[in-house]
Amino acid sequence: MERPVLEGSVSALGESPGEKAVEAVDNISRIDVQEFAGYNQLVSTLYRCLHTNEGFQPFFEEFQRHFRCLQGGILGLTGEPIRMVYGWTFGYPEGFEQWFLNSDLPQQDEALLKFSALPPRQFESLTECDPGIDILDVVTNETREWVEQAGLGDSAGMLVSRGEGSRVVFLANRHRSEGHYTPSELLQMNMLAPHIENAVGLFHKLYQSRTENETLSMALDRISKPMIVINEMARVVQCNAAAESILEAHPRLFVTGCSESRLQSRNPGFNRKLNDAILTSIFNARDGVQDMITLFDRVGDDRIAVCITPLSMEAVDQGEQGRKYGALAELISFQAASAPDLIKLCNLFNCTRAEGVTAGYLMQGLSIGEIAEVQNLSVHTVRDYVKNLLAKNGYRRQAELVGALVRALA
Repeated sequence: MERPVLEGSVSALGESPGEKAVEAVDNISRIDVQEFAGYNQLVSTLYRCLHTNEGFQPFFEEFQRHFRCLQGGILGLTGEPIRMVYGWTFGYPEGFEQWFLNSDLPQQDEALLKFSALPPRQFESLTECDPGIDILDVVTNETREWVEQAGLGDSAGMLVSRGEGSRVVFLANRHRSEGHYTPSELLQMNMLAPHIENAVGLFHKLYQSRTENETLSMALDRISKPMIVINEMARVVQCNAAAESILEAHPRLFVTGCSESRLQSRNPGFNRKLNDAILTSIFNARDGVQDMITLFDRVGDDRIAVCITPLSMEAVDQGEQGRKYGALAELISFQAASAPDLIKLCNLFNCTRAEGVTAGYLMQGLSIGEIAEVQNLSVHTVRDYVKNLLAKNGYRRQAELVGALVRALA
């Protein structure tokens, strides 16, 4: 299906005279005055996002209202396999991002596959703006159940940019009750496309060039605990001397030495968990959720616990106030053979000796099943010990307990 163009000069909309933003369609040759006013409002809101610390949320709200979208966002993705490494989203139910991160859906999502394969600055509709096409007939078997439960009727999206082994995709889903996207709406999206590309590119450059909070940087360097600060783009912006010392000695954990500076592991399985935990913490920071995530990288008897906490702080940047979001990663290196002081553990965590022994195994990164096998106990018994430890110390999640144990005793 061909797409409409706005009558008049395309160059006035941000394209050079020699370029075509969209192709013509016979039955629609223009957008009306109200739609054009909405387009101008969207462009204005989009560029205002560069001067605040709210990410793209104001633009999402305007886009959602104007195009009657249900949900969507700007997603930074790896190449093969497709994995989400950062992003801003709107309209999804609480916990969706974490579920999406920890599933294989990005690799199977028909919309992401289609939009990430497009030429840059070109919006497409998953149903080609054809009311006769049911979205359930074009999505994959793996995503059909979710699409049906969410009540999606169409999805529109574009490739914002493509780099070496990475890409950025914008997508916006619409509920079935709102009908399919129309060629006129796709025209307006394509008018927005170069502005979205510009804004995302500028946002990246601003994040690379902004001086991070100097007070935080100085404070981190005075702390003996190995700490790494990760910003909203999931990039490492501060790594203190203690953390650098651990990374230099560790055979697998490292920070990439390029503009896309990220905390990574050479172990693919652990690297995926690490990426998911960092991004989950960033989403949690935006939502005001302070859940800690603790991961263990095991190399023989050596252990590194990576305790990742959501980071939200007041920021003053170039005279403007707001909040910055990210994650704080603490690295704790220890030997699994060096058992914790059981008396100290029981005193600190108000537990029995049996619960303390279980806590010691949790510190090594063992699962409940593995602990049951090592101690020759039932899984039910070990699970009860963990529940008691959580209740006695006021933790809701096992990961929080493990993080506290490692920090206090490793």
